[in-house]
Amino acid sequence: MRPAVGASMHGGEHEGTEAMEFSVQTGQQNISWQELSETWRRLEELGFDGAWCHDHFIPAGTRDVDGPCMDGWTALAGLAAQTSRMRLGVFVTGNTYRNPALLAKIATTVDHISGGRLNFGIGAGWYEVEHSAYGFEFGTVGQRMARLEEALEVITRLWSGESPVSFEGQHYRLSDAPFLPRPLQDPHPPIWIGGGGERKTLRLVAQYADAWNGLGPLSVLQGKVEVLRQHCADVGRDPSAIQLTAGAPVIPDGILEGYIERGAERQGVSTDELRRRTIGGAAGDMQAAVQSYVDAGFTHLVLMVNTPYDWAVFDRFAAEVMPAFR
Repeated sequence: MRPAVGASMHGGEHEGTEAMEFSVQTGQQNISWQELSETWRRLEELGFDGAWCHDHFIPAGTRDVDGPCMDGWTALAGLAAQTSRMRLGVFVTGNTYRNPALLAKIATTVDHISGGRLNFGIGAGWYEVEHSAYGFEFGTVGQRMARLEEALEVITRLWSGESPVSFEGQHYRLSDAPFLPRPLQDPHPPIWIGGGGERKTLRLVAQYADAWNGLGPLSVLQGKVEVLRQHCADVGRDPSAIQLTAGAPVIPDGILEGYIERGAERQGVSTDELRRRTIGGAAGDMQAAVQSYVDAGFTHLVLMVNTPYDWAVFDRFAAEVMPAFR
């Protein structure tokens, strides 16, 4: 069954105010299928609450755009069959890549394969290079947001049990569309929306999402939480029904200090600020970083990593950091 909105999404109730869930976005670029599947099995053995693929067809966030990259939803289906406990998803699906009825069917299939462990992550799409390379329509920010809004209505209606479903929008149309089977989770897999646009994205979070994911300085994220609360008031939604989640980079030991120094300069923030939202270094440093997110009101941290993985960091985090927040 789908967990109650706003409750723990890994099956248990936390005690105290410092409870935090932890998942890992591994991506599926510059990695073989064998290594990716072994990585997920190891993350599950270490006790992580969830894991994510990303939704790219060429490597993102790297200069090596010619490197290998597997499709995220196809990989997720295989990984769902090879894991048994972790929640899983695509962090986050680019709405521009698929018709929403097709995406609803794909996601429902993965929910069944996983035994009801899917978290459904979605966003408007952002990687223009990828769109140009493969001929996906990109459009303006406003156009992508309008498509996302229609897609969310289409997907939630298909998942609702209403059948058949007809829809006439500017971007998508359904004509007496049947939809079976329904997702295993009731009423549907938790919807995660990523992005920080205050006028449109956060309004869609208030209207549709079970979880919001933000990236960036904690002071900025806290400001966006206040905007989200106002959108919730406008649509008559209890803001506590939306889980606050954040993404944080995991940096290998050997390059951590260089990353902090260069990243702080590039982002125009202090090294202390960047260190507060970066996972790496000694266990005490990582605990302090996690505590920063807890203090800011977040209850789920997505650890974002690139290949090659530094398993010393993951082992240390699982053994010495996660227990402090359970």
